[in-house]
This record gives sequence, C-alpha cells and structure tokens, in this order.
Amino acid sequence: MRLQKLAIAVAVMTALSACSDDDDKTKTCPDGTELDPDTNVCVVIPPVEPPVEPPVEPPVETDFYNSDNWKETFPDQYTTWAQTEESNPESGVPTDLLAANPNLVSAWAGYGFAKDYNRARGHHFALTDIIKTLRTGAPLIGHDGEIVGEAMKASCWSCKSPDVGRMFEEVGEGKFADNGWSVWGEEMPNTIGCADCHELGENTLRLSRAYTTRAMDVIDKTFTAQEHVDQAGQTCAQCHVEYYFDGNDSKKVRYPWDHWVPGVDTDYASVVDYKGTDNLYKGFAAEAQLAFYDEKNFKDWTNAISGAPSLKAQHPEYENMMDRTDHMMSSHLEFSCNTCHMPKSTNSDGQEYSNHKVAFDANKLPATCTGCHDADAFESKFEKRKASINALRFDATGTDPRLTEVHFKAQAIWAANGIEGLEAGKTIGEAKAAYEGALTADNELATEMNSLLGKVRNAQWFWDSATASHGIYAHNPAEAIRLLTKSNTILDAAIIEANALLAKYDADYVYDATKYDSKAKVQPLAGLDLDAMKTSKEEFIKERVEKDWPAELR
Repeated sequence: MRLQKLAIAVAVMTALSACSDDDDKTKTCPDGTELDPDTNVCVVIPPVEPPVEPPVEPPVETDFYNSDNWKETFPDQYTTWAQTEESNPESGVPTDLLAANPNLVSAWAGYGFAKDYNRARGHHFALTDIIKTLRTGAPLIGHDGEIVGEAMKASCWSCKSPDVGRMFEEVGEGKFADNGWSVWGEEMPNTIGCADCHELGENTLRLSRAYTTRAMDVIDKTFTAQEHVDQAGQTCAQCHVEYYFDGNDSKKVRYPWDHWVPGVDTDYASVVDYKGTDNLYKGFAAEAQLAFYDEKNFKDWTNAISGAPSLKAQHPEYENMMDRTDHMMSSHLEFSCNTCHMPKSTNSDGQEYSNHKVAFDANKLPATCTGCHDADAFESKFEKRKASINALRFDATGTDPRLTEVHFKAQAIWAANGIEGLEAGKTIGEAKAAYEGALTADNELATEMNSLLGKVRNAQWFWDSATASHGIYAHNPAEAIRLLTKSNTILDAAIIEANALLAKYDADYVYDATKYDSKAKVQPLAGLDLDAMKTSKEEFIKERVEKDWPAELR
C-alpha cells in the first residue's frame, strides 16, 4: 500500500514537474493546455478576444447653404440678416401691384407677370414668394409621371436661393437650367442668405452664380481683380440686374452684355444707324440693350392683346448704379450697393460689422456720406423724385394708361381685319399664333402693324427699364425721367399711327378707358381666370410643396 501511494505521488510530481515553474508566467501543460492556478488542474483556457474598436464615423460636413449654420461664427451678421423678415407689410400679405395699377395687366398680357405681380419683400421671403406666385403655375405630377402645368424654366430659381449655386456644382449649370421650374423644388430648402455672396463658412466675398462671373469677365470687370467695394456690388448683380435666357444655351441665365468685348468701349450706334452723340448706345444704357435684343431678333413673349413682340425688363439696379457712378458721378467718392443698404454697425463689444438687414436708413450712412448729404433731407427729396416720376407715368398723357390704350387699339385693328384674338373668345395661345402669323404675311396690314407694334415694343421697353428697377428714384432718378420721357414720345407717335389705322379700318371704334380701370376687368380680357389660377396654386402647394418640398413657406 505504501509503495502504491508513493507511485501515485511520484506520478503527480512528474506531471507537475512538466509544467512551467515560472510563477510569473502562465503554466503550460505537456498537452498544450494551461494550469489553472486556483485548482492546480490543466484546463483549456479560451483565448482572450481583442477589444472591438467602434467604427470611426466620418466627420459631419456643415451645410453652409443653410444660413442658420453661420450664426455661431457670425452672430451679428446673422441677427441682422434674420431681420429681413421685418421688410413685410403689416398685414403679412404682399402688396398686389396689379390691383394698384391694372395697366400692368394689359402691358404684360400673355406673360406670367399679368397673372401676379407683388411688391418685393425682404430676402427672407424670396423662396416663399417664388413658390406661391401665380407666375410659376401649378405643376402637378400626372399618372404617367409627367409634370403638368409647368409654367416657367428652372432658371427662375436663380435669384431666390443659394441652393442654385450648389446645384450648379452638383449637376452642372446647363443641366440645371434646361429643365422646368418645379423639377428642382425638392432641392430648394434655403432662401437668399449667406452662401449667395460668401465663400462657404467664411466672410470672404464670392460670386456663387457662374453666369455673373462670365458677364463680369466680358465687360472687363473680373471679380477677383476688383476692389472690395466693387466686389460687393457685383454680388448684388447676381440678382439685381437685367437678364434673359433664349434657349440657345440650355436656358442658362445671360445678361445682354454679350456684345461687349473685354477691355473695349463697345458702341451699338452703328447697328441702329444712330447719329446722336450722347453715348446712349454704349454699355449699360437701355438703348444698347434694346439694340442687342433687336439684332438677335429676340423677344420674351408676344403680347396676347396686341400681338406686340415684347421684352420684359427685370430689375436693372446694377446697371443704374454703374451708369450713375461711371458717367454722371465719375468724380464722386466710391460707393456701392452695400454703402447704403448694408452700412457698418458696431456691436456691444465695440466690434464693427456689416448690417445684413439690406434696407436703407439715412441715419446709418457712413460719415463720408453725411458730410455732404443731410440725412433728414432724404425723405422729402425722395418724395419729390417719386412725384416727378409718377407724373410721367400716371397723368392722362403718361406711359401707363397710354400703353393700355395702344394695346387695345391694336387689338381692334386686327379684329377689323378678321384676325381674331382674345376678344373673339380665342385662347392666349391661339391669339398669339394668329398675330404672329399675320405679322409675317406679305401684305399691307402686316407692314402697317409691324410699324405700329415696333413702336409699342420700344415704348414699353423704355418704360419697363425705368419702372422695373427697384428704387430708381434713389439710385438714378435722372435716368428714370429720361426713359419715361422717351417712352412717352414714342407713345405719342404710336397712338397717332393707331388712330389713323382705326380710321381706315374701323371708323366707328371708340376707346373707353373705363373698361380697363381695374385688375378684375382687365385680367379676363387678357385671357386669365384669377379664381381658377388661385385654386390650382392651392392644390399644387398642398399636393407637392407641403408633401415633398423642403422649403418653409413664410
């Protein structure tokens, strides 16, 4: 028995002696297992898995097209930008300029502005207003996936959202522009803001619209070569400028400066055989732009009442300012849009910043201005200028009522010759087609009407160049008076011509201005059903905008 116990002990000792005797290390048994120090038994120890590192998330890129994301870095600029929401009537409803001046409906008959035209509000409302306006139609998606009711091209977003610049980079300017307006509605969440004029997340100025960069290069005012004051004006010129798109370039936005040659003083006088010496056919003048459009045989639309091949001036504030600073005030101290509309302010810490409310307050003008200009005198000065301009527009012999007169007299001349339009129950499209066809006929009436309607086209262009320019009474009142006076002179000749043709073709015709003295009267005569347009717009907003578009309607 003792020998047996001794043999067992020796066996155990032999087994243990085979394990590592390093107390600081794991004991390994001959079969590859490990000695459990607690039980002194060789066991299989599962391997220790290395810790699993959590996946590294890519950094979240800040969306600087959303102006809210500039607030932390630029709090004062952001706060004043948000105050553009205060540039709104007390009622919260935009002022209806067609109701205030129904002559606009006949002037723009057959064009979107005859449907709806409101006074501009603050930048905060730009996106809301382009979506809600009747001009953009009520585009709904049909059962086949096609959009029905599209009224405008995608380029009409250009002045309403910084996301336009983003889309130019993502899909290309041409692809963006060569689509209907509503195609990109899902891509337009942000109203006019920081990214329109600044490098993303920075205070450095930039042009975010490729078409403005091209236009400035053409007139030898390349953005990067300009001083800060001129760069600031150019950022405004991305929107506050006359522009067009003719379909020859994917409906991209273009300015009527294409005839300029960089660094060359371009003169259009020879094109129109103009003998004057007043330089009206150079550069930014409305005459030069008209000559450019005439040479291209370009029109924005055919007036549905008269058949006049018409042009729609946009809002040429940049041209008005450049005309004034380059010619009338060439010796004046340098100033730009931001001088008056974005003056310097000082915050509570004494730091200076540009006020981004984009409004005019004479009491906030810089000292370099108030040294010569009395802030208290601005209001009365502007009122006098407005009165002079309004007299040229709204007196009995003014542009606005007489444009209505000549459009309806032209319609009567057509009707007397069997060319039927809206007065005969034709649609807008049918009336336009009838007039366009008649103007190309090789007969006496075509010759007569081309002469008359050419005058109407020119008179309306000069009128619109003055009246579509926001604040021209402040920016360049002399130009407004010059253009309206010129328009009235052309209208004198046009009405004499129209009266002669009426005497020839319809001697019993009598023009009655009371038929056209309200929006409610003129819109049906222009082929428009206001209630139907409003109903369609409401359905569009409910079925597309509120369901699928990211814009917050204000």
